[in-house]
Amino acid sequence: MPELDLTTILTIAGAFALGGMAKGTFGLGMPFLALPVLVTVVPYQIAVALFLIPNFTANFQQALRKGMWRCNLRRYIWLITPMLVTILFSVQILVRMKQETGLLILGVIALVFVATQVFPLKLRVKPAWEWWLNPVVGIAAGILCGISGLYGPILIVYLMAQRLPKDEFVSALALMYFLGSIPLSAGLAYANLLTFDVAVISLAGAVIIGFMILVGQRLRDHLDEDRYRKLILGLLFLIGCDLLRRALI
Repeated sequence: MPELDLTTILTIAGAFALGGMAKGTFGLGMPFLALPVLVTVVPYQIAVALFLIPNFTANFQQALRKGMWRCNLRRYIWLITPMLVTILFSVQILVRMKQETGLLILGVIALVFVATQVFPLKLRVKPAWEWWLNPVVGIAAGILCGISGLYGPILIVYLMAQRLPKDEFVSALALMYFLGSIPLSAGLAYANLLTFDVAVISLAGAVIIGFMILVGQRLRDHLDEDRYRKLILGLLFLIGCDLLRRALI
């Protein structure tokens, strides 16, 4: 963990606030916005570790909402189980990754995420396909987590292709995020990246994100959501381009 000067503290707090606002407004987008900002002041692996406790708290709350977690767990058990096992092993790639490689991967993921939001995919997954697609998607998400610390992009695309109702989509995604944080935390702790200092800052981030989620939920009905979404995607596009610049130059 680098020395915490005022600029670093404000940047970390701003990253958590930006991610929490996106989570409260749209139900997703928290790591896509926060991680690119965090890596401007801390190493890539530390940025992933700082996000662990906020992932636990924010997604635990949404996973339990309206009591959908039991149904989601039964439906996606053969997605979640392979994902957890794969993360436990593939996270060793993340802890050994060079900073430039991490920035390059995160920049590409950020830009791909923007592209999928601007040009929505028309994929459709039928319920009859889930018995074989669930394990495939789980393993793919676990591998992506091992090389980037993020498993959301694959899960988001898959759940969107299933055309789930909004509440069910948010609840299922939050359950996968929450459970996926467990092996990710174990792997980072084993690599001595989840230190006491990191855990304290991560806990403070959970408080900031929790508050900003409430703000985002309150403001959702009063904001021009389409304009706000375009601003967020524009910001993420610029961040993604900057990450690629820093990785390649």
